[in-house]
Amino acid sequence: MSRREIAPRPPGEVVPLPDPATMARKTKVAIACESCRIRRVKCDGAKPRCQACSRQASECVYQSPANLQYQQQKGVIGDLEKDKSALYEILWSLQNTSPEQATSLLALLRSDQEDLGPILLHFSQNPKQPANTTASGKESPAASTTSQAAAPTSFATTQSLDHHRLLTAQGPAALPSIQHENTRPRDLKVPLEWFFNCVGALFYIMNKDEVEQSIETIANIDAPIGDIVAANKDARTTTIAGGLAGMASIGVLHAQLANSATAPPAELADYFYAVAKLSLDVAIEHDPLYAVKICALIAMYNIMIHATVSLAYLDLGISLARRYGIDAAEKSNLSSAEYDDASRTYRTLVHLQCWLSASLDYLSDALGSAALNATEDPNAPPEYTIRRECVKVSIIKAEMLHRILKATPVPENIVINFHNRLEQFHNQLPGWMTLRQLIADDGSDLMKQFRPIIFYVHLFYLSAMMLLCRRLITSYVATDSVGTVALPAEAQRAIRDGFVAAQTNARVMGSMLAEGKVVQVCWLCIFTSYTAGVMVAYKATQKAIHGLPITADLAIMTKCVNVLSYCALKDAMAGRFRDLLVNELGGLQEVGTSDTEWGSGSNMGDWTCNNVLFDFQEGTSELHMTARRLLHLIQRPVSGLREVEMRSTSSNRAETTMGTHLEWQWEFKSNGYMDNLAEPQHVCDTRSAVEKATEELRQKPAGSAWVTWTPPVGV
Repeated sequence: MSRREIAPRPPGEVVPLPDPATMARKTKVAIACESCRIRRVKCDGAKPRCQACSRQASECVYQSPANLQYQQQKGVIGDLEKDKSALYEILWSLQNTSPEQATSLLALLRSDQEDLGPILLHFSQNPKQPANTTASGKESPAASTTSQAAAPTSFATTQSLDHHRLLTAQGPAALPSIQHENTRPRDLKVPLEWFFNCVGALFYIMNKDEVEQSIETIANIDAPIGDIVAANKDARTTTIAGGLAGMASIGVLHAQLANSATAPPAELADYFYAVAKLSLDVAIEHDPLYAVKICALIAMYNIMIHATVSLAYLDLGISLARRYGIDAAEKSNLSSAEYDDASRTYRTLVHLQCWLSASLDYLSDALGSAALNATEDPNAPPEYTIRRECVKVSIIKAEMLHRILKATPVPENIVINFHNRLEQFHNQLPGWMTLRQLIADDGSDLMKQFRPIIFYVHLFYLSAMMLLCRRLITSYVATDSVGTVALPAEAQRAIRDGFVAAQTNARVMGSMLAEGKVVQVCWLCIFTSYTAGVMVAYKATQKAIHGLPITADLAIMTKCVNVLSYCALKDAMAGRFRDLLVNELGGLQEVGTSDTEWGSGSNMGDWTCNNVLFDFQEGTSELHMTARRLLHLIQRPVSGLREVEMRSTSSNRAETTMGTHLEWQWEFKSNGYMDNLAEPQHVCDTRSAVEKATEELRQKPAGSAWVTWTPPVGV
């Protein structure tokens, strides 16, 4: 190949290359307006009105770049809601259609395993019509709302869930337009009172004074609240109306729980919820910090059945809060009052997300206790301090549910970490919140006002102590052990404190019952009373085997039975827990051990875990068998129930906004019902586990619909 010589540079002055730093930069990038995007025409990006819209005489609206990501998040949430509604439609069809139709649908699902999109789309676009309609013959309001989760609380007094209110596929911005269309701002006062009485004590959204000012802002508008939001004549008014509607929706649900006969209709909650959702876009654009409050309210509404939807709205709210540095120690550009208000709402989001993420086995990067510590104010009002402490202990317990189930045996550093954090939480409580002060009850105005709430903060703490104890027993003590079981020092200390917590929990519940502060449909009241009773019964049985007095333990067990008997008046599962404890209590009472040797107290200092609790003597007596049975119940609390309905909660959902009901799913997992659900390769095993759990439901006459529609756990 011949080489070609390079030609010499032509004569003349050398022109230097331009300096990149001095080159002219393009200072503006045109962003198309929404109208041009829809019409797919070229837009020059001129503001306030582009040339294309001027020529077409059309509205020219620009999307704020800062809020694009939040609108995208909302779009993803909307798709999730539609898919969930379609899945529930499929489940409802499988349960209520004839065996032939159900078999055909199952075959279709199995044949299209690679792409279920068309099937989901069909069910979302063709929802089943409800059998019951309004008097006018039209579809009930809920069938046209954007609500998905009104059902959970409003159906609490029945054993069935109405398909049409729970499963309706959601439209983009539909509003109910039947009997509640004339609901005006002045009609919000009663639902808002219910909201503050039932929810506002533990979960801050805004204070009453701010709510009253908000009502005054829109009270003079003579229009239904839905029309105020739909018209969107003023962004501030729309945002305020949406927030009030969100609180009112939850207030109606709790009013339904208290007395469905005198409460506003449950469909009104659907209406308010739809109004709140409709206002969210405007709130994100106009006042993102207020949008955080609306996200929290929408999450509260969905937290019962649609936990994943609730979690999505919590993530959206937390990301909005982070945009303004609410999770940081610095107060950014906000005023002190704005920052304090937003940080309290942020605590509510974190509290709810703790329980949801733990229950769904989802660890979000939005969680962080350090941020909460940074926002503490020692001079905060009592109600804010109570909420802060409740969030602290809920974070600890949520992390425990995340980390402690999967480790066997539990690593010592994890035991030390959780035990020390719980101990530190208890020791650092303000003096007026301690158990000593609670029991003393000095009759002060502070104690009168906040005593019921402080009780529940301690129930959170005591339930966490018992959970750690039960998990360690599961890890180290086999039900067929013989002789003395050796325990690591840290595990022994945590177990001992867990049994003390069980005794304390029983006494606290006894005081609450005497004062009329037990909520009959509360998961914490029901489940902690049951687990505390089982733990005390086991301790009493072991003491009886070793010849120690048990009179004081029987008295403590009786407190647990009394609480469960009271809760059983409204909750069937509480009655089943009570029956288990009554059976064990009756057997122990027949032992008839006197207190002459060791006095009348069951002091944990009189003996240790090794020489009584886990010293298993050989024998075939009734006491020996009772001890083994109770040890198994400590490790698997729900295993004593022969026909467990696979529901996401055992109680009738009074605390839907707390998310604690989803701990029920965790107990099912630890019981072995759902061990294989996370392993996709064990399809057959997974199916058999579900079949065992739903055996009662499947034993129905051929060709008949199932009486109870049961939502899947953790969907």
